[in-house]
Amino acid sequence: MRNIITLLCTSVVIALPVRAERLPVEVFANPPAFTDMRLSRDGKYVVYKAEFEDAERVFIREIDTKKVLAVEMPSAATNLYGRIGSMAWISSKRLLISTYMGYVAIDADGDDYTMLTGSARIYSMNRQDNQRIRSGSLVFSARDTESDKVLIEEYDQSVGDMRTGYTKSPEPNVISLNTRSGTFMRELENPGGVVGWLADRQGILRLGVKVKGLKRYVIYREDEKAPWRILQGLGDDPLDADPLGFSYDGTEIYVAKISSDGHHAIYKYDLQNDKLGESILGHGLYDIGPSNYGGPISAPDGRLIGIHYYTEVARVFWLDPIYAGIQQQLDAAIPKSINRIISISNDEQHLLVFASTAQNPGTYYLFDRTNSTLGKFVDVMPWVDPEKMAEMLPLKIKARDDLMLRGYLTVPPDKAMKNLPLVVLVHGGPWGRDTYGFDPQVQFLANRGYAVLQINYRGSTGYGLDFYKKGFRVVGTTMQDDIEDATRWAIAKGIADPKRVAIMGTSFGGYSTLMGLIRTPDLYCCGIDVAGVTNWPDIIKYGGAMNPTGFAFNVDRIGDPVKDADALRAISPVYHVDRIQAPLLIVHGHDDPVVPYDQAKELVAALDKAGKSYEMVAKFNEPHGIFNYKNRIDFYNRMEAFLTKHMPAGE
Repeated sequence: MRNIITLLCTSVVIALPVRAERLPVEVFANPPAFTDMRLSRDGKYVVYKAEFEDAERVFIREIDTKKVLAVEMPSAATNLYGRIGSMAWISSKRLLISTYMGYVAIDADGDDYTMLTGSARIYSMNRQDNQRIRSGSLVFSARDTESDKVLIEEYDQSVGDMRTGYTKSPEPNVISLNTRSGTFMRELENPGGVVGWLADRQGILRLGVKVKGLKRYVIYREDEKAPWRILQGLGDDPLDADPLGFSYDGTEIYVAKISSDGHHAIYKYDLQNDKLGESILGHGLYDIGPSNYGGPISAPDGRLIGIHYYTEVARVFWLDPIYAGIQQQLDAAIPKSINRIISISNDEQHLLVFASTAQNPGTYYLFDRTNSTLGKFVDVMPWVDPEKMAEMLPLKIKARDDLMLRGYLTVPPDKAMKNLPLVVLVHGGPWGRDTYGFDPQVQFLANRGYAVLQINYRGSTGYGLDFYKKGFRVVGTTMQDDIEDATRWAIAKGIADPKRVAIMGTSFGGYSTLMGLIRTPDLYCCGIDVAGVTNWPDIIKYGGAMNPTGFAFNVDRIGDPVKDADALRAISPVYHVDRIQAPLLIVHGHDDPVVPYDQAKELVAALDKAGKSYEMVAKFNEPHGIFNYKNRIDFYNRMEAFLTKHMPAGE
C-alpha cells in the first residue's frame, strides 16, 4: 500500500490545473445508501443501515433474490436523534439491534419484532411485566447453535440519564436475555469497579476489566465457580494492557500491551501460569491495538485469524495462511484499494469484503470461496465518482521541539500544490487521530477549491505511549502549538496562501478553532467551530457528573476544575474572546449530550459583551455534531458561503 500511496502523491503533484466540475452539495452531504453492512451467519442475507424519512433505519436484503425488507423502527424504539446503534446477527435468522431506547430483535424476513430492553420494552404492546432493563453492550452470542439467547450488560435501575444516554456508574452486571420471549435472568453480579466483561467461546464469563481511579486491573476466573483473581504481569496502568479476547481453547488471552519500545503490540498471555508470551505483532512507530482503530479478527468458531491495525493507512496482519492467501487474491482483483474482510459466514465459505480509498467511499463485494468468485455487491455512495474526488496524502513534519508529527494533506484534483487556500481541519478527542479514508466534508472542501490539512498533534492515539503522554496537561498550549506549526509548515512550503488560511473542527476541533483564533489572530483569516468546548472547568464537572470513572481520566490529562481552576480558565475560550479578530461561524446542537448547548450560549454571551461579530447556527435534535442529512446540507452550504465570503478559493 505504501507504493500505491507514493504513486498517488506523485500524480497529484504533477497534475495539470484543469478546472474541476463543481458538484452539487448533496453529493457530499447526503447520507450513504449502505452503512455498517454485515453478512448473516448462513451467508444468505445482509443487514445495513440507511436514512429513510429523516431517520436511520435498518434494512435486511436477501442476497440471492435481492429482495429488501425495511425494518422501520416504531417511535418507541427510535432514538432521540433518529440514529441506530449496533446490529448483530445472533442466529442465521435473528437480528439484534441497539437503539437509543433499548434493544429490539427481528427475524430476517421481518417477522417476530420484539422490544427487549429500556423504554422500548416498557412501550411494547406485547410486554406485560413493565420491567425496564437498562442495557449496555452485547457480551456474547453463540455461533455454533441457533439459540435466541444472548448475554448483555445490564445496569442497576438507579443509574443513568435518559436525555444523554450516559450511565452515571458504568459498572455493568450481565444478564442472559431471550430475544423472542424477552425473559431474562441475571447471570453475573458486578463485584464492584468492573467496567467491561469478556466471555470465552462457550459463553462463560471469565474476564473483567476493573477500574479504580487511575488504576486498572484485569480480573480472571477459571470457571463460573472459581473466585476472581487479578492477572499478574499486565500492570495497573490503564494505558498498559487491553485484553482483546480468548484463544480458541480458552487457555490464553490476547492482549494489546505496551512493548519495550513504547508502542502497543499484540501478545499471548498464559492464564494458567500468569505469564506474558512473545509478541505476535508489533511496529516500531505505530500502536497495534484498539487505540489505533485495530483489533482481532476472529473466525466464526472463535479462533484468532488476523489483526487489524493502522499505519498511514489501514492494514491487516493474517495469522491464518489461508486468509493471507485470500487477501492476496482480493488485492490482485481490486488493485489500488484498501480491501478488508468484514464479515464471515459460519461455514467460512462466504465473505463480505469492503474496498475503499480516500477517493472512493467504499464498495461491498461478496467472495465465494467454494467457487473462488468475487462479485461486486453495492457501492456505499453510488452517486460519487471517485475520479472527481481528491487524494489524501500522508505527510510528516517536525514541531518546534523536533517532535515528529504525522497527518494528511488533501489537494483539489484540479490544482497544483502551490499558493492554495487552506482549511486546517482539527480532529476531535483530543485523544483520537485522523486516518486515511473517504471524508465527505474534506472532499466537499476540496471540490470547492480548498486544500485541507489534518495533523495528528501530540496526544493523538496510535503513535506510542510517549507521543500520547506528551499531550497530557498541554491542551490549549503545546498541543495548539503543533497545529500552528503544521499550518506554518504548509505556508513555508508554498502550499498555502498565507492570506487564505482557515481553521475548523468539531468537538475538541471546535475548541481548537477558538484557541487558534485567540492565540494566533494573524494566522487564520476565519474559523468554524462545531460543538466546541468553551469552558473547561464546567465541561469537566459536567463529564464527571455523567461518568465518575471518566472524571479521573479528564483530571489527569486536562486538569482539575477546582485545583487547576486558574490554569483551566487560561485555556478556556469563553474568557478570552476579546482577542478574536477573525470572522467566526459557530454551529451547535441544542441537544448535545457531550458538550452541552450551554457552552455555546456562554460563548455567544461573551462575544456579545466584547462587541465581536459572529454567525451562529443552532439545530434541534442533533447530538454531538451534525448528523441529520438535511441539517448537514444546510451546514455545508453555510460553510461554503462563510468561506467564500472571508476566504474565496478563486478560479
